[in-house]
Amino acid sequence: MEGNGKCRASVLTAGAWLLTACAAAIATPDSPEQTTATRELPPQVREDVDAITRQLLQVRDADNELSCARAVENARSGVETMLEVGQRNLDDGYLARADFDRMAAPLRTQLEGLTLADCEGATGERREFYRCMSSDYNHVLACAKAHG
Repeated sequence: MEGNGKCRASVLTAGAWLLTACAAAIATPDSPEQTTATRELPPQVREDVDAITRQLLQVRDADNELSCARAVENARSGVETMLEVGQRNLDDGYLARADFDRMAAPLRTQLEGLTLADCEGATGERREFYRCMSSDYNHVLACAKAHG
């Protein structure tokens, strides 16, 4: 992460940029001048969210052949879904604008980098990220965590 809070694909690996983008919204508290969320999740819902998160962060299908078309489709779909869910949480008052912006900006930037050409030219951990994403059973955050 740079001082201005933006992720740079050339510096961070596939896993690190996704996890950093999401962790920023969770770990960085709002300052007094920022708009805060107006609604809190009930305790049982929070527990359910935590359990689902733990499940999503596990790689389910580790022995895939690389399929760049499938991997890019899955990765882009996962990031787009995270942005959509974040927007809904913002709209419904469960997420503060500042938290959404911290999460969304780097995700949008990285979404642009998830391309067929990037996959086809990937090496090392970036290639392993795409290989992981070749499975329909893996979530983008699980593959990012495993190969970051």
